[in-house]
Amino acid sequence: MAILVPSKGKPDWLDEARAFCRDNRIKIAGWGPDLLTVESASPQRSREIASQFAQIGFHVVENAENSETGLLDLSRNPQAVQNKIAAFDISRRRLGEQIEPLIWAGASAAFFASAFNRTMRYPAWFTFALGVLLALLFAWDASRVWTWRLELLLEALRVRRYGRWFSIPWGQICAVESHPARFAGLQGFRQRGMTSVVLRLESHSSEPLGTFVDAFAINLRDRLRYELAQRRHESS
Repeated sequence: MAILVPSKGKPDWLDEARAFCRDNRIKIAGWGPDLLTVESASPQRSREIASQFAQIGFHVVENAENSETGLLDLSRNPQAVQNKIAAFDISRRRLGEQIEPLIWAGASAAFFASAFNRTMRYPAWFTFALGVLLALLFAWDASRVWTWRLELLLEALRVRRYGRWFSIPWGQICAVESHPARFAGLQGFRQRGMTSVVLRLESHSSEPLGTFVDAFAINLRDRLRYELAQRRHESS
């Protein structure tokens, strides 16, 4: 998770945890200011690791997604992890994603300028065509990134995609899932560094929220799971 990745410096418990893992043949998959993720091959192994780490003050942080992929989250301060999840801003995409369409725009402008430069080695029609292609990529990426918004309302999740707002009542959401992003029409090819977030609804249908860089997608998924659990608790 982006909010849990290593910050400047390392937490004071990390050296102890590393030594403990080395002595007990446990492999570390990742760590952050308040979170340690280790590899776990099975539910039984997870229980064994949790029992071992309890000896040095670590507690399990429940994460169904990690459990399915053979990982186990641990923390000496689980409440701090939950607080960071609850505070993470998911209202709009991260700045890095918002800047990305400008790259296509700049490249398109450069090719258009090159089309009228007689000293260029490539024919004008070729560079002009590339400029048009990159302009189309800019228009598509800008509409995908710049128009995306999300609002957490009391009764519903409100989402804007491609400029269109729609609301989904919390009671209709069964689960929030994340999957490796695939190129359209190319199911065997993953978009490296990108993850899709999908809502599973009571109507047995699904509602995609979009494709994002991995860190933001995982934070978005976990924040929505937190909000969903809170509302289920309040209504019970």
